[in-house]
Amino acid sequence: MRLFLVRHGQTEANLRGVFCGLTDVPLTPLGVEQAGNVAGWLAEVEFAHAASSQLLRARHTADIVLAGHSLNAEVDNKSVDNKSVDNKLVDDQLNEMNFGEWEMRHHHDLQHEDPDAWAAWVADWQQASPTGGESFPQFSTRIESVVQSLLSTKDNEKNQLVVAHQGVLSLMLARLLAMPAVAMWHFHFEQGAYSVLEIHDGFVTLRAFNSRAVWQPATRG
Repeated sequence: MRLFLVRHGQTEANLRGVFCGLTDVPLTPLGVEQAGNVAGWLAEVEFAHAASSQLLRARHTADIVLAGHSLNAEVDNKSVDNKSVDNKLVDDQLNEMNFGEWEMRHHHDLQHEDPDAWAAWVADWQQASPTGGESFPQFSTRIESVVQSLLSTKDNEKNQLVVAHQGVLSLMLARLLAMPAVAMWHFHFEQGAYSVLEIHDGFVTLRAFNSRAVWQPATRG
């Protein structure tokens, strides 16, 4: 299987530098443009499967990337359950980490407004939790289930698109490459780019990272 990983386009939360996990913010005009660029670079890819997180910024990005393809990542906004239709999936396991009371707040403010929780996070982010939010072990367990599902796939010759978030994608990539969770900080997924992995019988090869070029599989070996 060839796996295409795409981070959602720019949002106002990105511009402000605030924690944004489950807060449902839309793409900025630049974010829409970034998704359109990725769509152009992947226009000739035939996707057998596509998935996005449930959050608007990822769903919108996926829909733009898949425009002109036989798949899309649409879902009924009234549904809180995962929905799969004709190989399309909107999956809550791909949602960004829930930052609880830290949502839409800047770390500079948290140092003063929630100092004990912030200090615990800085000292041991792999065990601490944002106030009222999801702990990293909970988040990691959720993403690990996605990773194991991908590693066990038997569709070795098919293309799959996943559109999600920085935290999700970086942890997914680290674990797919059999690296520890802390290695996720080595992988910054840029907006307006795509990355590609090949998965065959549980073995993973990174073929492209943050690419901004037309995908040409015939020249990639």
